[in-house]
Amino acid sequence: MKKLLVIVVLLCSTQAFCQGQFQKETAGSLTFVSGHVMQLAQAIPADKYSWTPEKGVRSVAEVCAHIISANYFFASKLGAKIPDGVKMETLEKNLKTKDAIAAELKKSYDLILNAIKNTPDAALANKVEFPFPGEFTSMSAILIVVGHSNEHLGQLIAYARMNKIAPPWSEGK
Repeated sequence: MKKLLVIVVLLCSTQAFCQGQFQKETAGSLTFVSGHVMQLAQAIPADKYSWTPEKGVRSVAEVCAHIISANYFFASKLGAKIPDGVKMETLEKNLKTKDAIAAELKKSYDLILNAIKNTPDAALANKVEFPFPGEFTSMSAILIVVGHSNEHLGQLIAYARMNKIAPPWSEGK
């Protein structure tokens, strides 16, 4: 009987230890990526924010604004309130200056990171509706936003390198 009690206690403590583990790890991953996105946004000179690799492709400013918009969108799907004054319909068109983009990048990453950290384990399987086909959950939203930031970090790295700008974390290597 004592052995059974010990096993039950160990299983319960392991379960309690894992509560929020997914949220902690994905928030950690997004924190890392967001740091790189924001460092790169600072490293790119303001006069390059309108640069685009070719006609019909997003500029540096538009890529950053797209990341911001997505962060707010996914945070709202996790129950976060989009800050007052943010107009989702025109956000990507309104953000043009380096300073405005840098400030909004930080706000949007803070919001999505807090939304991820505050998502209870029990809510991870909740259905979430997106404007694109498929069945999604809160966990899907978290995974998509992490992948999305990684995708556009890669795009911004390519843009920077095309303009002879080394990402700050790789300079001198």
